[in-house]
Amino acid sequence: MNNHLRIFLSSLFLPALLLAQPLLQAPDEEAPPVDPAPAAPFSSPITFEGIGSAPHVDIPEDIMEKVDPSVVSIQHEKAGGTGFIISEDGYILTNGHVVMGDDPELPTEPARRITIILNDDRKFSARVLGFSLDPDVALLKIESFAPLTPVEFADSPSASVGQRVFAVGTPVGLKRTFTSGILSNVRRTDLATETVVFQTDAAINRGNSGGPLFDREGRVLGVNTYATRGQNNLGFTIPIHVALDMVEDFKTRGRFVRSWIPLFFTGELYDELRRVLEVEDGILISYVMENSKAEEMGLKMGDILVQLDGEPVSARNYADLLDFEWSQTIRPAGEETTLTVLRGEPGGRTEHTLRAVLEELPLLPAFNRHVGELVEHRYASLGLGVEDYTDLHHVIHRIPRSTTGVFVKTVLDSSVASRADIHEGDVIRQVGEYPITTVREFRKVFDRELAKGETAIPLRLTRNKLDVITAIAPDYLMRNRKVILVATNEFSHDLDLIRRELLAKGATLLIATPEGGSIPINGDGDPLAADLAFADIADAEADILLFTGGEASKAFWDNEQLLERVRDALANEKQILGCIGESALLPVLASEEKLEPKITLPREFSGEAVRRGATYTGKDVESDKKLVTTTGAERSDLREFLQTIANLR
Repeated sequence: MNNHLRIFLSSLFLPALLLAQPLLQAPDEEAPPVDPAPAAPFSSPITFEGIGSAPHVDIPEDIMEKVDPSVVSIQHEKAGGTGFIISEDGYILTNGHVVMGDDPELPTEPARRITIILNDDRKFSARVLGFSLDPDVALLKIESFAPLTPVEFADSPSASVGQRVFAVGTPVGLKRTFTSGILSNVRRTDLATETVVFQTDAAINRGNSGGPLFDREGRVLGVNTYATRGQNNLGFTIPIHVALDMVEDFKTRGRFVRSWIPLFFTGELYDELRRVLEVEDGILISYVMENSKAEEMGLKMGDILVQLDGEPVSARNYADLLDFEWSQTIRPAGEETTLTVLRGEPGGRTEHTLRAVLEELPLLPAFNRHVGELVEHRYASLGLGVEDYTDLHHVIHRIPRSTTGVFVKTVLDSSVASRADIHEGDVIRQVGEYPITTVREFRKVFDRELAKGETAIPLRLTRNKLDVITAIAPDYLMRNRKVILVATNEFSHDLDLIRRELLAKGATLLIATPEGGSIPINGDGDPLAADLAFADIADAEADILLFTGGEASKAFWDNEQLLERVRDALANEKQILGCIGESALLPVLASEEKLEPKITLPREFSGEAVRRGATYTGKDVESDKKLVTTTGAERSDLREFLQTIANLR
């Protein structure tokens, strides 16, 4: 069984687990904890804060000097936190929520432009090699010519209650701070986390997230993460051995890869249950999915697992169970495993040996502390977002096993989708007369209906165990408006979003590339076929001429055909000109005199725009007369850009 799912099912029956959630400085699963604006770069002097009843003279000065070079500040455009160096060549551990991006459609994308600041104020750009929200761990890498000072690691499984500890971090408004306390619990299990966590009264303030929790010898016991609201000064720390278990996957796979035998759950054998079942030790098999690999290997609900690969296993409490499940999660996929189980009634059980191969867990949907790993395909104009439907959706949302289709991840309030009575958690099984089983199929059929301008698109849904028929009626705010979308033949993260939003708005869309041909798009959809070559744009009338951005669009700058089309658009009082990212420099390059309308574009090109006489505003989206430009840095900027164009007449 996979521990993520075991935790989820446990949460259905453990009210204490649910009651614990509001106490944490962590919003719901759709919005994981993010620290506010980062503190200023830190340097000496160090602030030492005694917390609660902890004595002020607990941390020797030589220990503070020992750990200080290993702790770093992390800053990026949205938030910040703390981290610590784990190798001389620049690997850094922190929390996943410190470095994650804020795009709900791409939950595995990290924040951009992350800066690491060392204790001596040196700054480095960092790459996020991988991150997870549960366990809340991320691995970063910086490049330094000189060797860095890594931390030493403590034996976290041997940590004990009452042990003196201290945390180091960069809380908001302060430079580096040390906070002192003790470990008050080393087996905390009621926080809906995938592993046990440590509890400490050493203050973990906002900005300290991702920092280290040290023992008295200056060795790292864990990665600080959640903290309680109120006056209790309760902080929570991920044991360092858990974080280190994830490092190799982050380095080699870019994400934490879990192993399992799909799909079964386990339960602990607490004292009362052991007496009822008349067994001494073991782990209860509490669920086996029908027609799953677990069922095929011979596993049955009610079995009692007593040996794994010939070694005895037991879980007498939930903490033991989490430890067992974590030990299986981190095993390599493809590894063979042997389960020895007891089966039958008390007093008459027989022993069975079952063999299977561990498999790689598929990408997770959102639940508990997980924001999910699946790409969401969202039509913001319709208020609808869908993702691929998996076995995990079936379990988490209690959807009938036979259901196929795409899972409705998002329905925005007062949207076209909400008016169609589509609910989050529905499964769309059919679009028009076409059954669909994947997002790829959904996109192909649904986009075709949008392109035809259908006033109502019939949908067939599964809601819990109900069969629901409805129809979505797009507003088509750009009906009868013709758009030429100028793109390269190279992959673009933004092209698919722009195309689907224009279709959802009812625009008639023609795609132009240098020589025509096809364009790969984000996701696993079919390549897009271009309608025009650049040479054909002049003869194709359009209400809107729209240029895509991205590194490849720099090739537009020297293309005289395109520069001439831009000049024509600037001189045409009726035609709207839209430019994204790097393409926003085109109006400046095409203008023989000072560009009259205001523009915005990526900051690195602002100097060139100003030098050539343009008025650069620095906004995310700028609209002046019939010229609309955007930095294109975020998907939200692209959607605001498209909505601005839709509102122009």
